[in-house]
Parts: sequence; C-alpha cells; structure tokens
Amino acid sequence: MPFRFGPIGISPTLAITNFGVDDNIFNDATAPKRDFTMTVTPRLQARMRSGKMLLSGAFATGLVYYQKYDDERSIDYATDGRVDFDLGWFQPYALASLLDTRERLNAELDARAPRTQTTLAAGAKALLSPKTGLVFDVRRAGLDFAEGTTFEGVSLSQSLNSTTQTLEGGLEFYLTPLTTFAVTTSYQTDRFDQSPEKDADTFRILPTIRMESPAIIQGSLAIGYRRFSAVDPETPDYSGLVMQGSLTHTFGEWTKVDLQLSRDVQYSFEETEPYYLTTGFRVVLTQQLGDSFDVRATGGRDRLDYREAATSGIPNDTRVDRASVLGAGVGYRFQTNLRTGLDIEFAERTSEVPNREYDRTRVFASLTYGF
Repeated sequence: MPFRFGPIGISPTLAITNFGVDDNIFNDATAPKRDFTMTVTPRLQARMRSGKMLLSGAFATGLVYYQKYDDERSIDYATDGRVDFDLGWFQPYALASLLDTRERLNAELDARAPRTQTTLAAGAKALLSPKTGLVFDVRRAGLDFAEGTTFEGVSLSQSLNSTTQTLEGGLEFYLTPLTTFAVTTSYQTDRFDQSPEKDADTFRILPTIRMESPAIIQGSLAIGYRRFSAVDPETPDYSGLVMQGSLTHTFGEWTKVDLQLSRDVQYSFEETEPYYLTTGFRVVLTQQLGDSFDVRATGGRDRLDYREAATSGIPNDTRVDRASVLGAGVGYRFQTNLRTGLDIEFAERTSEVPNREYDRTRVFASLTYGF
C-alpha cells in the first residue's frame, strides 16, 4: 500500500481505456455501427491489519461513454470486501463482492445488458504440517439480468438468472517457498429462476499448481475433470477435461509473455442450446525498447461447442462458433506507475448461424496510473 494512515493502507488506480473508434459496437453481422468510445475506471483498494485480523476491500466505478449511441452509456460499479484471520495453524476467511455492470458477459453474448453479480464465500486453511495444508470453502454466487432485457428476442432474465452454490475441499502441498501444488474436489449446483431445464449438478476434481514471484514462471495452472449432470433428462450431460490457467514468464528482463488458458462449461442464452463447451487461449507478448518504450502483440481464440437439447430435434454437437482477436500496440511509460498506449485490434466471430458472425476493428488509446 503506497499511502498509509495509521493502520490503514490505501492504493488508488486510474485507467482510461477504449479511448478511440470502434467500427462495430454492436457486433452486427450485416449493418455495423461506428462510434467513438471511452471508459474511465477509478479504483481504490484499502487494507487494515489489527492483531491477527486483516481487513481488505476495493471499490471501482466504470464510466462508459459512447458519443453517438448514448443509450449505450453506463456507470458500472464493483466492490468487494474480505476478512482474514491468522490463528497460527488455522486461518479462516470470509468475503463478499458485488458487480453492477452493462459490460458484455462473455464471448457469446453481444448485448451490453444491465446485470448484477453477487458472491458470498467463507472458508479456511488448516496447516497439518509445514509442508501440508487442508483447505475448504463454501460459496454462493448469483447472476441477475434486469427484467425486460432481451437479446435476439430472448429474455435474458428468464434465460440466465441463476444461483450457484459450491462446496469445495482439498489438500495443499507446499513444495517450495514459491510453489504450491493443490488437489481439490467440489460439488456445485446451478439453479435457474425461470429456466429449470438448465438446472445442473457438477462434480469437479482439479489439481492446481501455483507459482509466486520471483519464480521463473509465475501464475497458476489447473487441469482436471468435470462431470456436468443436467437435472432435466432432455438436456445433455458433459464429462471430461476442464482447465484454467494464467501464466507469466520474462525472458532476459526485456521480453514478457502472458498466457491465459480456459476450458469449461458455459450456459448459453439460447433456448434450444442450454450450454456450450468453451475452449480458449489468449497470449500477450510485450517487448521493452529501453526503459520507457514498449511494443505489444496480442492474440486469442475461443471455440464454442454448443450442446442441443433433445427437444430441439437436432442431433447434439452440430454447431461450433469461433471468436478470435489479434492486436498490436505501442506504449510509453512516463514513470513506474504511469503508462500510455496506442493499440489497434481486429476481432471476428464465425458461426454456422449467419446472424451470429461479425468483424470488428478498434483503434484506441489508453492511460493507466497505479501502484
């Protein structure tokens, strides 16, 4: 925390992003609309330690501006809080978060529809030995779209409003001071307010390795198994590989590679295709040119394998959408915590459904300040 007021530490950040032109703001297949956009996101993070207790939290506001299509403007909010206790061998915690936004939910949903997402969780770590820990966690998450919000004639509140409850437990093995290997199992229930045909239960086992700075590779990688069992017999099940990873490596202090990997089940807004299996990656290559300048290249791709409900009369696994993005940019760092950049980005989605395809080009500047 760069600023301290007694026991309280504060870290402010400010990001001005998407400052430029987007030639297809609605991801439209036939009549793309161009507009000037900008997003301003101030964020404040705070921590306070008192004895064996650590309180932490953050609050952020997103001010989203569109010059021509002013009905797309929004003010988004995100806040979270957490309390941790260090009682020696027993370390419990609790957290809560709230997101109120109009940002797109995922690579499938093109509507900037208002929604709230809430999370409540509690858990603990119990140290069994200097090299082994027992972890457990209970979590409840809610997704709520505003009533009356539709996309392609489908009510998003009816299709996607849901509650997810998860119970998780496992073992952690502290291989080195920088490396932790964990194996966790979880049981999850997804219940939809107005679409019970999407209700499902999940069993997941997920081995995970975490590597902290200054390890050669930093981040985490989890590869495991998920059994997704739909409550409705007409909704297909899924059993197989799932994955989540975020890794960083720096070559010679001048070249940095960031890699994100994902594979999991996602619920669809579609009425006849209740969910899809998404598999994707995103890589960012940053090359420093001296102390102040850098160049950056970005590439990513997502594959969306849809699963048809038996009532649709269409065999399963008939539709695959693909979304990809390529980008490049240059940045200048005025000081350690202040950077400006200029980027160009090309994005497209291909689909067997013609009105789901699009091409988009964005040219935008950014300014970020933070510790």
